[in-house]
Amino acid sequence: MFFFVFFSLTLFYGSAEISFFDVLKILFSGAGSTEATVEWRIVWDFRLPRALAATLAGASLSLSGLLLQSVFRNPLAGPFVLGISSGASLGVAFFLLAGFGLGSLGLLSAAALGAMAVLAFIALFSKFISGNAGLLVLGLMAGYFADAIVSILMHGTSADALRSFASWGFGSFGRLRWAELPYFAICGLLGLILSVFCVKYLNAIALGEDGAKSLGINVKQKRLLSLLAAAILAAAATAFCGPIGFIGMATPHLARGFFNSDNQRILIPASLLTGALLALAAGLLSQGLWGFPPLPLNAVASLMGAPVVIWVLLPRVK
Repeated sequence: MFFFVFFSLTLFYGSAEISFFDVLKILFSGAGSTEATVEWRIVWDFRLPRALAATLAGASLSLSGLLLQSVFRNPLAGPFVLGISSGASLGVAFFLLAGFGLGSLGLLSAAALGAMAVLAFIALFSKFISGNAGLLVLGLMAGYFADAIVSILMHGTSADALRSFASWGFGSFGRLRWAELPYFAICGLLGLILSVFCVKYLNAIALGEDGAKSLGINVKQKRLLSLLAAAILAAAATAFCGPIGFIGMATPHLARGFFNSDNQRILIPASLLTGALLALAAGLLSQGLWGFPPLPLNAVASLMGAPVVIWVLLPRVK
């Protein structure tokens, strides 16, 4: 119910004042309407894609975070903390700052390669690190390394390329267009299919690798598929909406609290729904409605997600 409320608010409210009944009329007129007024274009070309982008990004990041937390058995794992989002940003930086004209597909491919490179690095060295703290430090170092390369790429780049990359770095759900939506949706669907295929493993891995193997699960294969799904989901959200922090790490904990379950068959749809809701709420707050000034999306997402992370940490502080 709350999801539909926030999705509707994204359609009905914005910087341009369009009455409630006019929005309804535009929506019912359909995409092929011959009445291509300014209001029609605002609703169909901006507000509806923005609502869909927030839904896809929130769901993708939350599922990515759930997969990473389950595979690494670390409650603080997430695409942003483990450096995966930074890896995707590095790929986008190569794409934007080097001036390649490969379109949306090229942007997505660059982000995916960057995310997978960082995730492969973490997966490789996580076997030699004991404890959650070591894994988090490894992810942070990978993220810092990727950010350092981005800074180097920015040095000496043209002003237009820098403006383009800086604008992307603030994060926004308003950049997605209808032509790009299929790519985003396919990535989200692929990540979801891989996740569902690994549900048994994700539930069993809580017992440890030996426990999962005793149930006849091919741990290496399922682990690889789970990490691949996490990388695809995070890369797609980062490529089309920019780096958005904390949603991927915070949402799985909210889903566990709301639905009172650790069963992945429940947590996967619960995380998708909760992540979409959180992203829609962050998108609304970032627009500067009701007299508030517009804010960067990644800042709003961090302000919303950071308290959840603190709440997760507090019981563990002794």
